Amino acid sequence: MIVTSKSVTSKRRPSINKTFSDVNFVNQVQIPFQENYRSHKHSTSFNEVRRLQNQTWKEQFVNLFPKDVQEYLPEVNVHISILCLIWYMTSSVSSNLSKAILSRFPHPVGLTELQFLLSASLCLAFVTFANYLHAPQVSSSKLKNTVLNFPEGILPTYLNGSFSRCILNTFLVPSKVIWYTTFPMGIFQFVGHITSHKSTSLIPVSLVHSVKALSPIATVCYYRFAKGRQYNNMTYYTLIPLILGVIITCWTSQNNKSKLTETDKTTFSMGLSFAFISMVIFVSQNIFAKGILTVKSKDVLPCKNKSQLNLVELKSQKDSPIQLDKITILFYCSCVGFILTFPIFVSNEVFSSSTSVFADLSPSVMTLVLIHGVAHFFQAMLAFQLIGMLSPVTYSIANIMKRIVIIGVAFIWESNLSINQLFGLILTISGLYGYDKWGNKKVNCSL
Repeated sequence: MIVTSKSVTSKRRPSINKTFSDVNFVNQVQIPFQENYRSHKHSTSFNEVRRLQNQTWKEQFVNLFPKDVQEYLPEVNVHISILCLIWYMTSSVSSNLSKAILSRFPHPVGLTELQFLLSASLCLAFVTFANYLHAPQVSSSKLKNTVLNFPEGILPTYLNGSFSRCILNTFLVPSKVIWYTTFPMGIFQFVGHITSHKSTSLIPVSLVHSVKALSPIATVCYYRFAKGRQYNNMTYYTLIPLILGVIITCWTSQNNKSKLTETDKTTFSMGLSFAFISMVIFVSQNIFAKGILTVKSKDVLPCKNKSQLNLVELKSQKDSPIQLDKITILFYCSCVGFILTFPIFVSNEVFSSSTSVFADLSPSVMTLVLIHGVAHFFQAMLAFQLIGMLSPVTYSIANIMKRIVIIGVAFIWESNLSINQLFGLILTISGLYGYDKWGNKKVNCSL
């Protein structure tokens, strides 16, 4: 038995060494691993420096307060906080521009179609530019270093500067895994954006987002009853003032207006219905996308047994849906949404609409649509990044805070901020603080 064990060991070791000394084998695996080793090493060093900087900033911020107050301060992740701040700004621009565009261009399906087209075009332009910066002949610069140090999972890992190989023959040639992953999300995007734009054209922006603010309750209910996950009682208690605060804020603004006619009541009810459907759709999308957009670290040799290197396993793990980058997901979700929206756009707004779509598409409207598309692109990229970094309930809470910012911007724009609305905002922020401080304690690690 001992002799047999030695003979097996002596056979395995030379086979591994021979495998890695084989030129053909190295040429096969160097594309996914060797080409990006240097940038990965530089990115790891950059991320470590950024982590230390964030820790220093956090300590300096906490030290500004007395020691008795420091223990009540919430835990702050500087990186996530900056991402959320930029997300709130782009979302505010996108949401308020939607209302401005729809007031001049009363074609919600047409706006959805233009949004999908712009999003796909921006994705293609961005990944092409990033691929160009990955070329070895491009000299190092701040812009190149910024792109190369993007968080893991945003850009494709196969970019090397070759346009024909990386863009034409890889990025624009989707695999079955990409279609299986992005087609359901494209359906979510298709239905969600049409219902969201339809509700925005019928009711105020603040009221649309007050309905969408119910998303944390829908998320908690789904995971509690459908998945059997256990939340502590404080999670439910802190969600109550959070949701009530948003509802009070938005409904107060609606009650400040004059009495509604029968036609206005019908329009109001339809707008609420579309907003509710949009909320359910986007909650479903967030739950579905959580397993896809979460970036998980992997070994350099992703095999069950590192002594048994299998190229088939390498390829299957490289094409795993979990490893799909966010720019690819957004590009193909936009393509799917554009294809699904096109028949409705042609049948309902090109031929059946009372006003001409092309006549309403003036240069000023096109400018607003372009700004809206760019803002929506950055908003979607940031949303995908945050979905992968946060738990579903925490992401819903961040989404609530985004809606508070959007509603606040809308109130300032309309100069219509009352005492009751201010009370609602304070109540909602109190609920957010309570959830972050006490309600975010998990019963199990599944949360």
